[in-house]
Amino acid sequence: MSEEDLEKLQDTDLGADLLDAEKSTESEIIDFDQNGRLLKIATDGISVLDYVKRMKESDILVAVDGEIYLDGPQNLINKFNMEEGDEAKWLLTFWRDGEVFDILLTSPIQSKFGLATEEETTWALDQFKTHTFGDFESYQNFEIFRDKNSVCDILSMEKDPLASLLPLLWCLKFRLFPPFAALAAAYLVTFFINIYLFIITYLVLSRFFSVSQQNILRSFSVFAGKSHYMTIASTNENDVSAIIKKIDIKNKIRFEANAIKKPTVIHKVIVNNSSVAEK
Repeated sequence: MSEEDLEKLQDTDLGADLLDAEKSTESEIIDFDQNGRLLKIATDGISVLDYVKRMKESDILVAVDGEIYLDGPQNLINKFNMEEGDEAKWLLTFWRDGEVFDILLTSPIQSKFGLATEEETTWALDQFKTHTFGDFESYQNFEIFRDKNSVCDILSMEKDPLASLLPLLWCLKFRLFPPFAALAAAYLVTFFINIYLFIITYLVLSRFFSVSQQNILRSFSVFAGKSHYMTIASTNENDVSAIIKKIDIKNKIRFEANAIKKPTVIHKVIVNNSSVAEK
């Protein structure tokens, strides 16, 4: 289920009831002292909102906005409080299968938490020491779709202006050959029929690709036999690729040469159970 599927779910009575039920559990959160251990998503504790982003039971929460979190489940809710004018955007860092990764949330996390073991906490914190952050404002979520052969597509969830200006080039950029052929045919036919019809067609199709580009990318990944595997926040595609291959060495990235940009790296060290950023 993608985030687009979630929006459709919210439009149904059943979906609205499920999401309302999850939100109502915030006041029923059982608080406890972490005693220096990290929080871990509990068995049967994953929420619909978090499942859509492909979080998993047993994912270990290491940090919120770059700071190690050890203050208990109840205070975690307070981390999502906003003042007027603040942007709903939080960067959560998790540990899974020996690798640390980030995920960008625009709404509070709804899952229930238990405690990681002391051994898991040690592993996660040791891995976090080598974790690097880029410019917070540059983070975006990437959706990873994987097939049965562990071949992955990395899809950016940011709008690409090329889709609205030059849809043909946008299709070539992502190797979407069927829509490229359909666009080229539509342009050629309308151009030879009437120049004004060509202009109208170009504008309409540009608008369509601008609005639907994320759904188009998802659809062609699903058409290729892939399913939503993970959501990872990063400033660039290269870092996402590295994380995916560390989580599972069998994972391979399709069109890996399509690197987007170099990361702006900020090195972190841990001091007194908190993280300090140093350029």
